[in-house]
Amino acid sequence: MDTSQTSSSGKVAVTYWDPAALFQLIAPDLRARLPLRNLHWKSPTRPLRSINSLHVDLIPYSPPPTNLATPSTPSSAGELTRVRSSDSTRSIESTINRSNSRSRGHGRRERRHQIPGLRNTPYLKIYVLRCDDNDSYKNTQRKLLREWISTHATAASGDNHDAFEWLIIHVVLPGTPAAQQPRSSSSSSNPSGGSRWMKSGSTTLLDKIRSDFNGSSSKVDRIIQVRISPSEPALATLSPPVAITAAATPESPTETEIAWIDLITKFKAQILSSFDARVGQYEEDVREKDSQRRLPGWNFCTFFVLKEGLARAFESVGLVEDALVLYDELGFGLEGIVREQEKGEVIGGRFIAWTKEGLYWIEEARRCLTVRKKGEGEGMDEIDEVIPIDAEKKPYRELILSNEISVFDFRCYLFARQTTLLTRLGRRNGDIRPPSGGHSLQEAAAAVHNGEISEDDLHRLAEVCKRGVEFITTVSRVLRSDLTSGYQGSSEHPEDKDQDPIVSQGEIQAVIDNLISSWTYAVCTQLLDQTASSALPGGLEENSDRGLLPKRMSSLPAETTSFPHAINGAVSGLEELAAGRAELIILARTVLEAFGKKKRWIGSEGWFAVDLGEAEMEDVKLDIVDDVKNKQAKKVEWVPEGIRHKRVKNVMIGDEPQAFYKLFVQLSEKAMNYYGLAKRYKSAERVESDLAALKFHLKDYEQAAAHLKRMTNFYAEQGWGLIETTLLSMYATCLKEMQQPEEYINVVLKLLYKSATSEISRIQRICGNDEVVSLLPLESSHPFQPTNFNVKGYVAEALALSNSLSEEIVTPMQNLWSDITVDQFPRHCQDRDGFDVHLKMRYLLAEPLAIDKIAIKVISTGTPSREIWLESLSVPNMQKGLVKCVVTTNNTIPGSYVAEELVIYAGKLKFVHEFMAKAGLSPSLVTSSRAPNNSGIKKTKLNFFPSPRSVTARLAMPKMIHLEQTRTVDIFWSSGENTITKGEIRIRSATAGLRLITRSLEVLSETDLIGLHKDTPGTLDVKYCPPHTEIHFTLPYTSETDLIELMIRLEVDYTTSAGDFTYIDTLGVPVALPLAVNVQDVFKAECLYSKFQVCTAVGEVPLRILTANLHESRTFSTEAGKGTTGNLTVYAKQPANFIYKIRRKTATEGHEAMSLVIEYTNIDEEIGHSVASLFKTGLKQAGLENYMHWLLPSLFARLRNRSPVELETAALLEEIDIGNYSEYNWEEVLEAIPPRSGDRKRVSEWLKSFFATHRTVPLNDASVLAAIVRAILIPVSVPHLQVIHTISLKLNPPSLTRSVSGPEPLYIPPMVTIGQPIPCTLTISHSRSWDPSPSTVPLEFYYEIQNNPESWLVSGRKRAHFTGLAEGNTQTWPLVLVPTKSGNLVVPNVEIRTVNGGVNGGDDDGELAMETEYKANAQSVLVLPDVRSTTVRIDSVYAGGEQITGRS
Repeated sequence: MDTSQTSSSGKVAVTYWDPAALFQLIAPDLRARLPLRNLHWKSPTRPLRSINSLHVDLIPYSPPPTNLATPSTPSSAGELTRVRSSDSTRSIESTINRSNSRSRGHGRRERRHQIPGLRNTPYLKIYVLRCDDNDSYKNTQRKLLREWISTHATAASGDNHDAFEWLIIHVVLPGTPAAQQPRSSSSSSNPSGGSRWMKSGSTTLLDKIRSDFNGSSSKVDRIIQVRISPSEPALATLSPPVAITAAATPESPTETEIAWIDLITKFKAQILSSFDARVGQYEEDVREKDSQRRLPGWNFCTFFVLKEGLARAFESVGLVEDALVLYDELGFGLEGIVREQEKGEVIGGRFIAWTKEGLYWIEEARRCLTVRKKGEGEGMDEIDEVIPIDAEKKPYRELILSNEISVFDFRCYLFARQTTLLTRLGRRNGDIRPPSGGHSLQEAAAAVHNGEISEDDLHRLAEVCKRGVEFITTVSRVLRSDLTSGYQGSSEHPEDKDQDPIVSQGEIQAVIDNLISSWTYAVCTQLLDQTASSALPGGLEENSDRGLLPKRMSSLPAETTSFPHAINGAVSGLEELAAGRAELIILARTVLEAFGKKKRWIGSEGWFAVDLGEAEMEDVKLDIVDDVKNKQAKKVEWVPEGIRHKRVKNVMIGDEPQAFYKLFVQLSEKAMNYYGLAKRYKSAERVESDLAALKFHLKDYEQAAAHLKRMTNFYAEQGWGLIETTLLSMYATCLKEMQQPEEYINVVLKLLYKSATSEISRIQRICGNDEVVSLLPLESSHPFQPTNFNVKGYVAEALALSNSLSEEIVTPMQNLWSDITVDQFPRHCQDRDGFDVHLKMRYLLAEPLAIDKIAIKVISTGTPSREIWLESLSVPNMQKGLVKCVVTTNNTIPGSYVAEELVIYAGKLKFVHEFMAKAGLSPSLVTSSRAPNNSGIKKTKLNFFPSPRSVTARLAMPKMIHLEQTRTVDIFWSSGENTITKGEIRIRSATAGLRLITRSLEVLSETDLIGLHKDTPGTLDVKYCPPHTEIHFTLPYTSETDLIELMIRLEVDYTTSAGDFTYIDTLGVPVALPLAVNVQDVFKAECLYSKFQVCTAVGEVPLRILTANLHESRTFSTEAGKGTTGNLTVYAKQPANFIYKIRRKTATEGHEAMSLVIEYTNIDEEIGHSVASLFKTGLKQAGLENYMHWLLPSLFARLRNRSPVELETAALLEEIDIGNYSEYNWEEVLEAIPPRSGDRKRVSEWLKSFFATHRTVPLNDASVLAAIVRAILIPVSVPHLQVIHTISLKLNPPSLTRSVSGPEPLYIPPMVTIGQPIPCTLTISHSRSWDPSPSTVPLEFYYEIQNNPESWLVSGRKRAHFTGLAEGNTQTWPLVLVPTKSGNLVVPNVEIRTVNGGVNGGDDDGELAMETEYKANAQSVLVLPDVRSTTVRIDSVYAGGEQITGRS
């Protein structure tokens, strides 16, 4: 079901016969239920159509009769009159006339028109019946009804062009016998539905009528009964009046309403049935005619009228969209017929060659022109007051039917019908005319949004505008052909027209142009009035005129727009309608502009070619393109005749152009507003450019500049170079007149950019590089790009004016230069520190430019980010062509950099070229589309590294590391080959969490040349420094965390005879200790044994330990064991152990710590220095020492990335495999060396030779070790010990124990049998020799023997208390040990603990520092089983389980 196509309100005719004048009784109730609503029509060939509202025109057939008793006999069928084309929308009035004489069944019918499409007949015929009782029905009324049906309600068979349905309305008056009957026999027994006296089975009057006229086979009920209430006032008007004698059968209001609903339902069904029959007949006829299209004699005009009848049928019931589709199909058919006839094929009949009105227009204008030229007065031709497009303007349908219509009239009529239907669809309230009163654009849209005014279907109205533009542009050519053919083909002296001495052919052609322009303007005006909506202002009236000037300020931001915006509440139909109306206004304005060109009020090329003969206008270069100059239009004298539009004629007949300018501004501003409302800002910008040119023409420079400021940017974005250049010239003139130097310079720079762009195009054309030309931006290769634009004097003028400005004007450098390249190989200065970078660029202007300075900024690629500015020492003169220059810097900041920005300073003009894209680039810099696409540009990379003669610095770990002191780092700074007269060194931290103790900075060498800055910590003043001087100073530091590597930023400002210089570098050095030391102490009564274990601490890097010495102190003497000297390699899984014997010196007090000094080297560092020494020597011998500071860091970076396996292998073999050339990725490193001098090739060949010669490098070289050896000093303190106990367990073995003697006595453990007791003596000695301040207070202890019962049984005092009194106090206890199992058993352990903290009778206030030496800790006893006796046990297998044990 297609319910989307809702219709507008339609109107159909319904004719009624009322011989008893009863229609006035039912008319009020019937009209109250009209129009018909919610009709649904379904055709077999179409989807379901819904008709919301359908008006019914009730037309009487005959006047009411005067005598109700003897009603007059109905006349014959009404006359079918021929109607005009305008009758389709009007009601039918008295289309059927009564006839005075007729015979039953042979009534005379008027002959209908041969073309069905020209008739308007009723869809439904109604007979209003008065029948008061059964007798009246039998005697008279049944006969009258049959005659009426046969005469008026019987259609001709096979012809449904005028199909209709009929209906009988039985009006029951109160007080009549019919009122006593129920509506049907089925309700006669119902007390409320009928009379009680009626017999069962009797037939009511309504049933009899239905039985007689509905027929047994008919499924359509054509009989309806309406009962009149006794209180009806119109009953008194009947003649004779009705006498109410009996009570009527009561009828409820519900039953009455049901009866009326049934009547309305029958109306709908009957009308739709008639309509369906008519549509089917018309469609069949149209198909038949269309199938005969190729047959001889087929006439399109007849086919058109026939198909239009179908369209009008749709229109009559409100299906306007279906009607519009049919008119569109007819329009396509007309275009096809016209095209075929233009080819010479005669198909569908011929049209007349011209329109008679057109010939009349020409002759009238010719007459007026002749009168004016003869000086006989002002011959004013007529003014058209009627609208040009109107379906009722002429009898178009009669002209079409008679084949006497021209193509122009045919198109006008067809378009008029289409616009009428579209407008009818667009007006929701059915009003085709626009609402009264105007609104501004914003007020109207807001009113629609708020629901204050009714909303039309703006899409339909927009469709009218869209079709209108197409119609005007197409039919205007048809009108031109029509007028030309009419003038040349008229029979009135055709031979004299070409030889008329007064009116020339050019003037006649001008008259024809004026007629066409007037018609175009009038159609635009009509369509604007016709599509005016409550949401929009009117057409071209002056109610929205804001005067000659737009109310805009010159400070309007470029990104804002002054055009109105569509309100969000209005759908896109508002925007579509606004755009369509804007197109119509622009079309009307084009007509007005053409008139202005003819009268020299506008230049031949538009507003941008106005020639006032003034000097100011000479600044606008209008002859930019040679092709445009050679195509000058022929001058035609102004002819006002032929302008038939009143307002246009009033504007153009005067000599002053003010009225013309005013109307042009009005149209332009309205078009701008409509375009803005439609969000078509580009179109609005184009209209505004014309306004800007007009203001410039009127010398209103302030308003012109306000427009031009926005227009230049708009046309630059669109790529229209010619228009942009013209606007820029005008804008520059405006700014110059307004004395705004800053904006004037900006505009001049844009003009210079245009000249530079033209130069690029010229160069590319000369070179013939089409590929490069295709890569240029759109405006650079545009065919209308100015090629001979003269900018002479602009450069000097802009430079002179810029000096008076307070701020610099920043402009992209690529606007005036091209081919900007930076040499990516910086060069070391020969006689000073620093770098030179060479630049090349192409200056594109013919006028030279005097510049002040050239500078380039480079930024580092790593972190932290650094930047260096290189500036030119000598200023080159910018002449047209390729320019070379050199920029230099006195800063030495090693690292990799990329070129970011190039700046040229000329007065207050600053030309900037960005090598890399920046986020948030200032809009002032982006003034051209020729800016490079930075995303695809390869970055210009530059590598800066010190030369052999320049200042350098390095960091190193100190040779001696004291763990008990603050950590320090050594800094070495070399002056190179510079004689420094003064300088300043600043030291900054470059590591997070690192704190440099700059107040403790200490200079270790050349103290007379350098001194600490007293006011600024971390700063040193260099007094004087000769060449090749190296200054060594040490700097303490602390850190919040354990550092692996330390980074320091060193900044040096120094002065030599060549100038001031700066050296900045971030230096790094590993500071993590490569070794770890653990100590284990064993106390004896007389001495202390300490074992020191040295292992690797960082990355499993092997160490080389040269010496490990424990130096004695004032209180302790040391004695080293074996292996503490010599070259010893320590691995991650193989640490080194050193044992020392420590004794307390006699007659000393206190506890002074000793010092463990370990001299070591790192294998990783040893590898780096061994390879670097060979590398440096080879570079110097090859004469490539200039690249030493660039190649060495890359070599060290690769050597540091050795795996632990490689390092351990090198430590074992004492040689390192450094790999081959390809493993070091030298190709990337060599990109920083310039290839032009051959150095890159030489370095590459030397590197390959070096790696081939030194594949393996020997280690453990004495000179290398001496340079990198370091010592770490670790303080070693003896733990505080108050008491030491010496425990001995002396065994007294029995006779089985034996000893073995020999040259050297061997220890053989005592041997006993299991269970054999072993007497022993426990001896405990108490000593306080390791206490630095021994006490004489007795100490309370107890011992405890810890034995396992499964191994030993102890007899004696297993636990006993004893008191330690003084030095040498010894106590003994006898014990007996009994072994309980065989084997080599270790004697039980003895443990000593304090009692109450060791103080006799005191409290436990702390632990006592105590050690125990158990001499029997490793003593064992060999326990054997006793084999001298045997025990045997026999278990009985019999009952009772008796055991027998025997022993021997």
